[in-house]
Amino acid sequence: MHQRYLWLVLSASVLVTACSDSDDGSNGDPVYSVDPATIDVSQAEYCDILQPDNCLFPFPNDFFTRDDDSTPTGKRVNLDPLAMPVNQNGVVFDPAEHNRGDGFSIGPMLLTYVDGIDIEATGAATIFDMGASLDDDAPIQLIHAESGERQLIWAEIDQVPEEGEKRAMIIRVSRALNNGERYIVVLQNLLDSEGNTLEPSDAFKVYQEAIPSDIPEIESRRDHFQSLFASLAEVGIDRENLYLAWDFTTASTTNTTARALHMRDTGLASLSGTAPAVTIDSVVDNTAEENQDIGRVIEGTITVPNFMDNAAAGPGSRINYASSDPDALPAQFGGDGTVDVPFVCAIPQVAFLDAADGDTDTRAVVVGHGLFGNRYTAIDVGFGAELTNALFCAMDWWGMSDQDVGNAFLQLGELSLFSQMPDRLHQAFLNKIFLSEAIVNATGFQSFPEFQDGNGNALYKPGIVQYNGISMGSIYGGALSALSPHFDYSVLDLAGMNWSNIVRRGNVWSAYAIAYEPAYPDSLVQPLGLSLIQMVWDRADSNGYANHITRDPLPGSKLSRVLIHFGIGDQILNETAAELMQRSLETLRHNPSVVEGRHIAVEPYIGIEPITTYPHEGNAVMHWDSGPFPIAGHDGTPLQRPENLPRLLGYDTHGMPLGQPGAWEQKATFWRTGQVINVCGAEPCYADGYDGTPGVYDPANAPTAQ
Repeated sequence: MHQRYLWLVLSASVLVTACSDSDDGSNGDPVYSVDPATIDVSQAEYCDILQPDNCLFPFPNDFFTRDDDSTPTGKRVNLDPLAMPVNQNGVVFDPAEHNRGDGFSIGPMLLTYVDGIDIEATGAATIFDMGASLDDDAPIQLIHAESGERQLIWAEIDQVPEEGEKRAMIIRVSRALNNGERYIVVLQNLLDSEGNTLEPSDAFKVYQEAIPSDIPEIESRRDHFQSLFASLAEVGIDRENLYLAWDFTTASTTNTTARALHMRDTGLASLSGTAPAVTIDSVVDNTAEENQDIGRVIEGTITVPNFMDNAAAGPGSRINYASSDPDALPAQFGGDGTVDVPFVCAIPQVAFLDAADGDTDTRAVVVGHGLFGNRYTAIDVGFGAELTNALFCAMDWWGMSDQDVGNAFLQLGELSLFSQMPDRLHQAFLNKIFLSEAIVNATGFQSFPEFQDGNGNALYKPGIVQYNGISMGSIYGGALSALSPHFDYSVLDLAGMNWSNIVRRGNVWSAYAIAYEPAYPDSLVQPLGLSLIQMVWDRADSNGYANHITRDPLPGSKLSRVLIHFGIGDQILNETAAELMQRSLETLRHNPSVVEGRHIAVEPYIGIEPITTYPHEGNAVMHWDSGPFPIAGHDGTPLQRPENLPRLLGYDTHGMPLGQPGAWEQKATFWRTGQVINVCGAEPCYADGYDGTPGVYDPANAPTAQ
């Protein structure tokens, strides 16, 4: 026997003998609580034996990686097709795109299954008491492996499955994790509803109790767990109390962003300092009587390098890689392929008045539209353009525009196709960067008579462009801001982050669940699928770029300052998703944010510090409140429910901040100066006639309550 292994077995024997209820068997050998020979290792090559209820549980998990010295993390995701979910048609979820990664999402949806756990009895941190996760003795913890720092998290039991089905335990982060670093998940002292301590799996006990074996599949992980337990001991966690512990490594910044940065840099280099090719297709002028807000609407196309795998770059397209190497970068289709991308710009009436006075102060703003909208819905806030004196320009957000709806349903029914969405979003980023370049470059829009007054003067202030994302446009707008070499100040309206958190709490999920849930009927596979797709979603989502939007800018990018507007009671973007973005982007909040009792967390807005001085020079968030009871023609806004289910009662405030004149006043100042002014005074930001009167939402008084 190898000397090192002999020492390990002897040490383990001493340890277990010392703590066993019965020290000796009939022949004097130690008696162990588990016989390793009874553990099923038949699938141990591609399944984690720690959690027998699902091959990929617990997830994410460094077990599903391999060593790779060529990546920044030293790891490569290594999901085996044999481990992956299979849809109702027998199609295996192909992990090829996931296996390009060098780690997992920085906003992971952590999953396992704990039969019989009672979260309340256990005392685990919940959605309304996240701060409890930072306690030294917290039963569920997420620990930064190197520093030992506990992360702000909360846990819940999946409420989507029907009664009697297995329900996954979901652990969610409340702030984006660091890129390219290792974290340890800790479950200890878990209780059932009667207060009984739950026992670990037999496979985990083998490592926890140092039970020796001669089974290679078990012994190959022995050293790793001994190291894991030693790390936990350093932060005061006793292995004897553990129900389960595992570790995972997050994807590096390079791995997440390299594709988009390469497309951006290659595309901009092709311009050689000039604007992209622009074609004007139509111009519509409005008198003030015809349209009091918008004086001119211009439509046309911009020629953009095409990095998709077909000439049309339409729905279903994927990135055209230079080779099959997992670290290969995108290549232009056909070597020099381009695509003409439609745009629309709306010039406010006030811009023409300014030009006539010889004092053009109109600011150009790229607008990102909402979920499955289009460029026209993006500029459908013409009153906002007039209020802010802003030239609004927009493109369809490829990947999540109205032309992508059908493909989105196909992707949900066959998750192997899902990478099409973030891939096409990469092209959308480049499209919008080229739109920005057409706005700021002297040879771009400002040189066209359609963007000038009758005297040849540009109808907007040259050389400057900012951003306004609306709903989905804010979710992806953070990532676009991180990639943009142009945006100084980005406004994110109706903003949240992390799709795996958003989707099943949103009131639109039922429309998409009809494609997803029948395709993947297993109750443990459904959350797993969302956790898996978050990994590739990160490549085109603010969640993946969170550490580089308002700090630590990416190469070639401007450091954006961000202003967020959020409506309390939003039924699409729930409060936890909104606050996740706010913490991750290090925004400060208007204070007081809500009247006492409106936010029912033990520590409301934990980790989101208040603004102390106006005007505020930095990132900020305004929480707009239209009240808990029927008022001003709406049905009131109930508090966020604790379950991972949609909030359907009352008034959906999604979109409400767009109707607040104070919000537009604030945005106008922000786009011009970067300063956040106080438009709410010493009170919270009230909306829709609400005056802050205390009260409790009563569904009986809501005539349209569902």
